[in-house]
Amino acid sequence: MAVEETYHKIVDQIRFGILSPQEIRKMSVVEIQTADTYDEDGAVISSGLMDSRLGVLEPGQRCRTCGNTSVRCPGHFGHIELAVPIIHVEFAEVIYNLLQAICRNCGRILLPEKTIRSLKARMERLRKLIGTLPAPFYSRVFEEAKRVLKKGGKILVVDWKENTEVGPERRVSKEKIREIAQELGLIFEKEFEAGIYHFGLIFSK
Repeated sequence: MAVEETYHKIVDQIRFGILSPQEIRKMSVVEIQTADTYDEDGAVISSGLMDSRLGVLEPGQRCRTCGNTSVRCPGHFGHIELAVPIIHVEFAEVIYNLLQAICRNCGRILLPEKTIRSLKARMERLRKLIGTLPAPFYSRVFEEAKRVLKKGGKILVVDWKENTEVGPERRVSKEKIREIAQELGLIFEKEFEAGIYHFGLIFSK
């Protein structure tokens, strides 16, 4: 008689995010290349929608990925290579706001060259001195952004989340950024997820 061991684990946290194309390809077990399922003899078509690497349905068959039958196979996902890139609907507004803030020809942010050089130089000095960018620096950036922003225009901020595995040691929280923006009279519009490690905030003038 076979003895089955059972392991109990406590789920510490659940994280929701967007997988990159590279991560999807890496986790995928098969590239789906045809919409067909079975051939004329009733056999599963390889790289089709019923490819046995995705899992099996019929009793007695075994999954080509995990080797289990339909009872124990959890199912696996494949991927479809698209002919052209598409925009994730959740990020359509974010991409639109970003495109409004950069040059369509060269991709540079729409700030005077002198201002960009000044901000970059100050960022480097602060990083060398204290290893991070303090809140007052964000205030100066917001002030400059507000100055050049047209009435009704939007400011999009993307920065590191707190307590992530990667990223700088010291960070400015999204609450602090909202406080700085409010002090300058900017209107908070919405918060959005900018991936696993970053948050996004949108303000308007």
